[in-house]
Amino acid sequence: MYSSQGFSNPFLGGYQMHRRLLLTNVIAAVLSVGAAHAADLPARMPVKAPVVAAPVFSWTGFYIGAHAGYGWGKNDWSNSYDPIFGNLSAVEAKYDVSGGLAGGQIGFNYQVNQFVFGVEADASWANIKGDGNVSYPQFNGALGCVQQSDNCTSKIDALGTITGRVGVAYDRALFYAKGGAAWARSKHTAGSHVDPDPAFQYSTEIENTRWGWTLGAGIEYAFAPNWSAKIEYNYLDLGNEEVTFAFNPNLSSTYAATLDQSLHIVKAGINYRFWGN
Repeated sequence: MYSSQGFSNPFLGGYQMHRRLLLTNVIAAVLSVGAAHAADLPARMPVKAPVVAAPVFSWTGFYIGAHAGYGWGKNDWSNSYDPIFGNLSAVEAKYDVSGGLAGGQIGFNYQVNQFVFGVEADASWANIKGDGNVSYPQFNGALGCVQQSDNCTSKIDALGTITGRVGVAYDRALFYAKGGAAWARSKHTAGSHVDPDPAFQYSTEIENTRWGWTLGAGIEYAFAPNWSAKIEYNYLDLGNEEVTFAFNPNLSSTYAATLDQSLHIVKAGINYRFWGN
């Protein structure tokens, strides 16, 4: 069949319409399957922010602090010598000393992994004292050779240490040991007033600063970013030293003896670090 617009084939027109319907149905089916699949997907989980680790505590830094404590020890006098009677090896005086102390410290720590290395200097006012007696023969012009009794006293009014420290840190807790030099300023007196003759009543006083060594250990805990508290023990050995007493009035019986002095110190303190966590 022909028309003014050309040849028209009814079978061709029907075929094209069928193709369009088929394509439309396929697209609709694909869209419906995709929507159903999307509906079956679980809801999207919220994204959590990464956890930020807390900074590791560090003991590195300069610090300054204060302390208070108690000390006790012994004074042993031996090797007594008198210019008249010579060596008086049997003459000895032994007595205990004890008392309180308070002072300050300054130092620096440097931490490497878990280990802490440092230096520290401290000084304390002290009132560590004790007394005893020593008896020895004394020449008296009126009575001949008599046994005299000298009252001895000792007082440590200041002491300190200069030490190195090494410790192990467990976060804010630090366990440490220390060792180095120690010093103490002591005052010693001796005298006798048992002789009825005032000319033979005598007394003497001497002050000296002695150096020795110390060992100690302690624990320190940082209770705030820049603050820490500690408790520690120190043993001080001030060694042997000859002490000479020049009595007043100036008698011929100038007395010399060897003093062996040692101390145990327990103290608690607080430190402030100039930088920290």
